[in-house]
Amino acid sequence: MQGSATPAGLRWLGLVGATAMATSAHLAGTPSSRGPGWILGVALWTAGVGGLLAVWWRLRTVTDLRWLLVTGTLWALPLLLAPPLGSHDSYAYACQGELVAAGLDPYRSGPAALPCRWLEHVSPTWRDSVSPYGPLWLVVERLAASAGLLGAGGLPVALTVLRLVAIGGTLLAVVAGTRLARRCGGDPARVGWLAAISPLTLVHVVSGAHNDALLAGLVVAGLAAAATERVTVPTRLVLAGAAFGAAASVKATTLVVVPFAVAVVPWARTGRRRLAAGLVVLGATSGTFGLLAMLTGHGFGFLHGWSATAGNVQWSSIPTGIGMAVGYGLRVAGRPDLFGDAVTAARAAGLVALATVLVLLLRRAVRGGPGAAVPAAGLALLATALLGPVFYAWYALAGVAVLATAPKRPGRLGDLVDAGSAGLVLLTLPDSLGLVTKTKVAGALLDVALVLWTLAARLRPARWSAGRRTVGRPRIPLLRLRDSGAAGRPG
Repeated sequence: MQGSATPAGLRWLGLVGATAMATSAHLAGTPSSRGPGWILGVALWTAGVGGLLAVWWRLRTVTDLRWLLVTGTLWALPLLLAPPLGSHDSYAYACQGELVAAGLDPYRSGPAALPCRWLEHVSPTWRDSVSPYGPLWLVVERLAASAGLLGAGGLPVALTVLRLVAIGGTLLAVVAGTRLARRCGGDPARVGWLAAISPLTLVHVVSGAHNDALLAGLVVAGLAAAATERVTVPTRLVLAGAAFGAAASVKATTLVVVPFAVAVVPWARTGRRRLAAGLVVLGATSGTFGLLAMLTGHGFGFLHGWSATAGNVQWSSIPTGIGMAVGYGLRVAGRPDLFGDAVTAARAAGLVALATVLVLLLRRAVRGGPGAAVPAAGLALLATALLGPVFYAWYALAGVAVLATAPKRPGRLGDLVDAGSAGLVLLTLPDSLGLVTKTKVAGALLDVALVLWTLAARLRPARWSAGRRTVGRPRIPLLRLRDSGAAGRPG
């Protein structure tokens, strides 16, 4: 038992947990049957995830980045050989790619329109839904589907291509993140621990192949390019903008990070330089996005798909959860017809709250320089995910990857990010069943409690400080008067 507590012992214990999770994918990875095999699979999933979380947490003090990456590779191997865990979005990716390969517009047709030959694996929610993703991701989807359609490989080959792209995005986040961490005083080993080998990454990148992994890599690469001093200022700004434009071509919400990238640039300290840097980054971002949209021929059709995701009402989105809580209260009061209006109003308020948070974070980033701009950028990405109408666990990948590069200062925030990224894995079962759909009332009330606790935590120090200043102001002049009087007396 004592030997298992060493890093080497923990590495092998983590492999046992990952193997149990991979086994659960074969037993309970599809929702088609809920018999004894499914129950056993869920039990293995629970034990595997719990064990892997415990082992991963114990490794947070390891400072050898290479050792951590080798460990993560070992843990990833069983998951690469198993069906997707925690989400079936990768099946929808493959079917959207088949649509593109067949010459159909995925912004106007769902997988059922073809129909996709792998349609039975796609969740019913997405079979008729259009794609909400940008033109670059459609290219990736087409590449994966085309590989799956060649020969007898089929769906496993398409999933392998998607997984390799997702893993490549994570490796890009690690390579660029270690450079960014050294630039802003962070710990490169923390980048590997939090952004590369966490259970969140193993489940939703290695297994689930979510496009947020590619998004995370491009965002971190853009911030690293903005912060570097090895190349000329125009070159680094263009490289940063190109990375952000490519990221926006996966998901357009990435654009919130562009203003923070300007604050990362060491050269842009005065108002005039900051404006010039902002124009270059914005121009490179929009130019890259426009070029990809033109070359792929898909344009801005992804805007049609945003409404499809907004139809999911789940408390994992904080504003949606608050709206649900209000809606449940209205049901008790005899007005169930107002439930949808309550959710819509809460989501609108959430967007207002998001805009306020982004402005406050940007002001902190501008005043604090690169050391403050990088964590502010990570928090901006997390806020955009959590305060949006819909939130899934993998939406946090980009924000967590950026925050992994920032110095972890004593306090609640760093521990909250670490614990939160770990807890997000527990939101789904291996067959992609979201536990948030089974805990609607409790989750909605939890969101209300979380907001109330946050407001109370913000107001309590302000009251205490105001009270201390009120009491302290009369004393300071009194002490000064006595000191001056004593100094003026003759000895």
